[in-house]
Amino acid sequence: MPGDLLLANATVIALDPDVPPTANAIGIRRGRIAWVGDVKDAPHAFGGNHREVDLGGATVVPGFNDAHQHVITLGYWMSQIDCRHPAVRSIAELTRAVAERAAATEPGQWVLGRGYDDNNLHEHRHPTRQDLDAVSPHHPVMIRNVSGHMSVANSVALRQAGITRHTPSPFGGHIATDADGEPTGLLQEKAQDLLGVPFLPQDKSLLREYLRVGGRACLAAGITSGQEAGIFSPPEFSVFQEAWADETLALRTYMMIRTPFLEALEGLGLFTGFGDDRLRVGSIKAISDGSLIGRTAAVCHPYEDALRESSAVGDAPADNELGLAMFTQDELDDIVWRGHSNGWQMAIHAIGDRAIDMCLDAYESALRRAPRPDHRHRIEHCGVMRQDIIERMARMGVIPVSQPPFIAEFGDGFLRHLGPERCRLTYPLGSLLRAGIPVAGSSDSPVSSYQPLIGIQAAVTELTANGDPFAPAEALTFDEALALYTRNAAHASFDEKKKGSVTVGKYADLTVLRDDPRTVPATTISQIGVAATILGGEIVHEATTTAPC
Repeated sequence: MPGDLLLANATVIALDPDVPPTANAIGIRRGRIAWVGDVKDAPHAFGGNHREVDLGGATVVPGFNDAHQHVITLGYWMSQIDCRHPAVRSIAELTRAVAERAAATEPGQWVLGRGYDDNNLHEHRHPTRQDLDAVSPHHPVMIRNVSGHMSVANSVALRQAGITRHTPSPFGGHIATDADGEPTGLLQEKAQDLLGVPFLPQDKSLLREYLRVGGRACLAAGITSGQEAGIFSPPEFSVFQEAWADETLALRTYMMIRTPFLEALEGLGLFTGFGDDRLRVGSIKAISDGSLIGRTAAVCHPYEDALRESSAVGDAPADNELGLAMFTQDELDDIVWRGHSNGWQMAIHAIGDRAIDMCLDAYESALRRAPRPDHRHRIEHCGVMRQDIIERMARMGVIPVSQPPFIAEFGDGFLRHLGPERCRLTYPLGSLLRAGIPVAGSSDSPVSSYQPLIGIQAAVTELTANGDPFAPAEALTFDEALALYTRNAAHASFDEKKKGSVTVGKYADLTVLRDDPRTVPATTISQIGVAATILGGEIVHEATTTAPC
């Protein structure tokens, strides 16, 4: 247990109405916040033997809590070719990066890349197998889209997987083909599984390293708690347990367990909440549709740019212009009922309004059969919405877990896909808060940037990467945006009594910022920088440049 600590000469943004706005000092004892107030009162009010740290006017906020992240995947993706914008701005730059990695890789071994976004490529299209073949004819290549919901493979990879013009698209997936009926290399949703490349490797030593790398990156961004959005395999669960056991787990972690494990969990009688303050079993996680980036989110009305494309060639709208649902309604109802009736909090990935409607129908059915107060069932992402959906969620007590950085990083593509009118209620942060819904903030990292300050800036400005307004009426104040990543995120995991504000008795999980985000231009919030991260009263990260701690 770290020793007692007094943080002095600070600007404290507590998110606790009982803490005076003039508070400039925080006393920490036995890993928890013991006192908050004016430093001149510390000798009497805090007292005892302690170490004092003068923060030099730096700003202290509650430790950031990412309510939907993939920390192992973040570490894994850091090992692959970085195809994100602006590292890669065109298909020529992407293929150049593939050629460089292939030249350093034994023939026949996989070349993997991640993070390209066709909306941000100069050509505004997906790469094709021919693009990849030209630079890597002897290696199987897979480049994963930033959404994680689609990939592009070269001919060697397609051949190894047995994918030809005669291969049918699997349910919940799509194999893209050209005008001649040949695969283009683009595999959407469950079609990616045909390649046989696991989303994560199963080697536990690799997973432990990816967990370490991803965890350290999160600490440097001021994140003290993470809600791991989907344990896919037993090795993943094991490495979290091992890191917990040897006290190397970087973040307080709330695990969402994927639905394939539901039957085993039913047999054990396990339910939401098992664990301790460092590692806890959280929700049952299901995926009900695709991604908005890739136009596979299940929507009620066709994507606008898909309609324009069909009209240009004189075709009727195709089925996939409404996105892809991963379950029938009966299947989703069954999964929700099994989880709900066994005491689980459910967390369902749903981005399009059609998928959100299906989730709410499933939740409503389960709650009708077995009412449960304070269930806090969640919808992860909850992107394309309508006013009636917002009102329904408020009535039902369903929690949306949103990703504000999507607005900044993918908003230009969203505007093309949906048009400005539908985007007015896409990731509608302000409307959700005004309806009394405690929307939680997150990154979905590594899909988007894991740094919470980037998401907070996006929530305050509602500007896309091109600097265009996305949904200005949904913009938040800084304190409201901060609450998404602190107080509201804690509520989403039943932790509001332990974390989420600078409150006496809560964990001393704190983030020290170099400047007060309320006093800088909103468009520069993300540039402030994290000076230090404190977890349970221990300084677990200090910036390499001069830091106040």
